[in-house]
Amino acid sequence: MNTLSRAITSRFFTNPQDYSAFRKQWSTLLNSDRKHDLTATHHLLYLALCGKDWRKAFTLARNRRKLENGAYAGWALWRALSQIHWTRDEAALLGPFEGLLTPEMLQQIRTWLPKPNAYVYRPEQFADRQWPFEAYLVVEATLRTNE
Repeated sequence: MNTLSRAITSRFFTNPQDYSAFRKQWSTLLNSDRKHDLTATHHLLYLALCGKDWRKAFTLARNRRKLENGAYAGWALWRALSQIHWTRDEAALLGPFEGLLTPEMLQQIRTWLPKPNAYVYRPEQFADRQWPFEAYLVVEATLRTNE
């Protein structure tokens, strides 16, 4: 699954006002000097909570020399996904959202985001903006049975 339906994302925000506040907080962050404190991980979290295909925010280097010199293993995508799954970074992840993103919401997103490993995939697998893994590890039928 590469995007989340509104039925799924509505589990994070129980009313439209909460969702609007979340989006407004993100806009405020991006239009302030604090935008320099945001990491790829924060951007990934925001896109995931909105149900978007967050993979589109990451582009692999195409330069052969850069890839040979470690650009693939150092790709921000791998770091961002790892940091989301690390519980020790939770306060740093939640901080910019100022209470609008709760630990429970973060835990739910963690269960739905993949944990790909840079050493399992090869750069060629990402050619032509193709992805060897889905953006979300969730099936709507499974969610319906858990309601």
